[in-house]
Amino acid sequence: MRTIPHPCGQRGISLLEVAVAIALLGVIVMMLLPALPRRSKHGAARIKCVMNLKQIALGYRVFANDHDDKFPFLVTNSLAYGNVTQAWLHFQAMSNECGSAKILLCPADRERLKDMTADFLTGPTSTALSLSSKSNRAVSFTASLDADQTLPNVILSSDRHLLTTSTNLDGRVFLALSNVTTTAWTKSQHDGAGNLALSDGSVQQVTSSALASHIRQQGIATNRLLLPLLP
Repeated sequence: MRTIPHPCGQRGISLLEVAVAIALLGVIVMMLLPALPRRSKHGAARIKCVMNLKQIALGYRVFANDHDDKFPFLVTNSLAYGNVTQAWLHFQAMSNECGSAKILLCPADRERLKDMTADFLTGPTSTALSLSSKSNRAVSFTASLDADQTLPNVILSSDRHLLTTSTNLDGRVFLALSNVTTTAWTKSQHDGAGNLALSDGSVQQVTSSALASHIRQQGIATNRLLLPLLP
């Protein structure tokens, strides 16, 4: 049988070369593996945080639909009416609408995960695991004092790891976000980014630069975000 010679300089890959290539690929995979679980964990926490804020935003909107388009801060018979010190009361006021009190904690908020609350029970029926017992310790999110259902782009709630250069902090009870303030996320959660729930019920994942841009486009001069501060 006649054979056709290979062109000059062309040859097949030897078994040794294949073995070396496989070994190098194995080394690269082993170097990358330690980083994969960490990225996956952070990504899962971010997604869960978005889902929690989505439920909170929905709770706000259901509450407003039953109270003349007003959120708890403006409803006279609400636990949160006029309250500018206790963020947890704004969520307690929406206990029926939010359903589960567990959604008030972000999985990336490692400082407060140990204080996750079990329910919204109050009075004689409450326990040490109720939100009324744990108060702000079981809350990872802010509550707006100026959001309005008729202003869809206003920040309604957000992750709590915020910094601002605003001087109007009222004893650090709330952050006053305005067109003239510089606001950014700290590095404590979500790799220096964060999540926002808006009055239209949507939730956005934003960087510090995107956050600053959104604040300028909210449609109101100042939006006070009540922080879940500890005593």
